[in-house]
Amino acid sequence: MIRTEAADSEPSRAPHRSVVPYLSELAEIRRLLERSACRHWWEVASLELFGQQPLLVGGAVGRSAPHMQRSVVLALEFSRRQLGALRLQLLPHPVMGPGYESALTELAFQCAGTVQRLASQRWVVQAQLGAPCLIGSSPAMLALDRHIEESCVDTRPVALLGTSGNEALQTAVAIHHAGGGAGQAFVTVDCATTLESPWRWVDRARGGTLFLCNTDSGTRADQEHLWLQLEQAIGPATQMDGNRACRLVIALKAQHLPDPNSSPIPHGAWSRCAWKVIPLPPLSQHPEDIPVLVRAVLDYHGHSAEHRMTDALQHWCTNYTWPGNASQLEWTVARMAVLTANTPIGASDISLLSPRLLGDAGTAYTLAEPQAPRYENHDTAPLPDSLTTVLERPVEHWVRCVLEHDTQAFAHLHAGLARALQYLCRQFHESISAEQLADQAHVSVSHLRFLFRDSLGLPFKLFLQHVRIAHAKRLLLASPQRRITDVALSVGFSDFSHFQKCFRLITGQTPGDLRRAWALQGSRPASRDTSDRPELQVRKQRDFVAQLTLNSAFHSDCHASTGGDG
Repeated sequence: MIRTEAADSEPSRAPHRSVVPYLSELAEIRRLLERSACRHWWEVASLELFGQQPLLVGGAVGRSAPHMQRSVVLALEFSRRQLGALRLQLLPHPVMGPGYESALTELAFQCAGTVQRLASQRWVVQAQLGAPCLIGSSPAMLALDRHIEESCVDTRPVALLGTSGNEALQTAVAIHHAGGGAGQAFVTVDCATTLESPWRWVDRARGGTLFLCNTDSGTRADQEHLWLQLEQAIGPATQMDGNRACRLVIALKAQHLPDPNSSPIPHGAWSRCAWKVIPLPPLSQHPEDIPVLVRAVLDYHGHSAEHRMTDALQHWCTNYTWPGNASQLEWTVARMAVLTANTPIGASDISLLSPRLLGDAGTAYTLAEPQAPRYENHDTAPLPDSLTTVLERPVEHWVRCVLEHDTQAFAHLHAGLARALQYLCRQFHESISAEQLADQAHVSVSHLRFLFRDSLGLPFKLFLQHVRIAHAKRLLLASPQRRITDVALSVGFSDFSHFQKCFRLITGQTPGDLRRAWALQGSRPASRDTSDRPELQVRKQRDFVAQLTLNSAFHSDCHASTGGDG
């Protein structure tokens, strides 16, 4: 609705407060107004959302007048709910075309859709569902807002086409949130990995939204069985617009349907069900939103976008195609932010850590930009080792540092990862969860797992197994008479069969084989075990294989000479 009134005062300039600073309406609404067809009609705009102080957006012509003749108030309404109003103070004699009312109406919807989408993104952040990726004011995002509003007033099940990643999840959240389900259950199920039955899914999502991803994985028989069980649990597929247990939203990897009139699910009664189909735009179709996404990723992961963002990072991220869409962008940008410590991410850093972004121009940009120090410590002198040297060190090096409490070697690593490794030095033989270690490292669980995977080359659980098995090797060789079960318990394994399995996977042999091989060699371990040093790995493995070959030949000869009687 558009209302025109006299303007007798300027809008309030009180600051706008947002729970998540990088999800503020200020920048998004400003971009919308600058791109709108009516950008030359107004001078001052004020966003007035219910329950918040007015937000002064600014002026499109870059000047202000002490008093305007009139203002236009645009009601912001989304999914039949009033969100607030947008007040535009017009110029004294604006030149408006014949379609100015439709232009203002479209602007009001775009602002309402953006406000509602940002509200759902705050919900995503607070629920720890990942970095927000439905940000921006591109035509693709505005078209998605239209689909989200239609889904809110439509009771049909929703099929999201194009990706099963973060975009699909957060679009499902936006539908759930805009439809008034913010206080209801939102259940996410990965059909490729879950062990729960559809009855359990529906029971947990009752009254709310059930979001299914990877429904198109597995064999055709598996998919038919899944949809048959889901129909029994949720209600008749052909009556989804009636009384239903929950709202159903699914994500499919297909970019489009073979026939626009066909059903996205060709199984049983679901093939006759009326679906609301929403195509999700790939990131390559709205590159103008990428700079905003990069800033959101940096801030979401605890890095200051104001300090870390550079023109080179914005340029190369915007010009890359991102086949993995927002998930790939988040992983790539977060990885570079972690590995460049607390310095701006320039072209040289991109060339070293993510050269695929630069393509053929990487060499020129690396030579043109001076190298900046990557690891700064304002309390000590610069570190002698480069980042490349640190990252090229094998896993065995970090395992040995943990076992020998060489905490000085951790100074080159991320501060959170260094704190985690220092804690493992003391407690690796105890029961440790990722949550406990994240508390000790003062980082989130997801960030801790990223640090282990990216800096040490192994997930946290696998790295912990390497540490425990390396210590078990030392104990087995230092105390040949000690029971293997006691060794397994002392290094942190509560299940002997699990210890045997991990030992074989990591060392290539069983604990008993290790002891017998050392006994056959007639050697005893030194007080300081060097069996896992990188420079001795190849030689010891070759000697061990040769020894096993000789043993096999010896037993074969004995077997032949005795006629097979042992």
